[in-house]
Amino acid sequence: MRTPNFFSEVRRIQNRFHNLFDPVSEGGQVYPALNVYTDQDKITVTAEIPGLSPEDLDITVAHNLLTISGEWKEYTQDRPRRIERARGKFQRRLELPVAIDSEKVEATVKDGVLTLVLPILESEKPRKIRIEAKA
Repeated sequence: MRTPNFFSEVRRIQNRFHNLFDPVSEGGQVYPALNVYTDQDKITVTAEIPGLSPEDLDITVAHNLLTISGEWKEYTQDRPRRIERARGKFQRRLELPVAIDSEKVEATVKDGVLTLVLPILESEKPRKIRIEAKA
């Protein structure tokens, strides 16, 4: 029987401690990373979803609440040596700063990135007020 040396035992304990705060290594809940961009006409949201197809996702928008949910399937390979990619179900809810025209939302997936274009309702957009000069 091999006796563990002090340094390898310390490294093993450090790795276990690190894994307490790393949900990917333990298969915990993982959320796709989001970027949000806004302009006067629309809000654009991108989400990193490697390995997911459109059929794996469910996207809803109601007024100013966006919900993205889906599931990364379990790995099919036997006993992986190391797992760093996400797996399992996830749900992201994002409160948007304005109401969205849900009839005109566009969603595309390319190279593992989901892109949502969320048009702002006309009633929410800023309006320029015309000033009349009186004599």
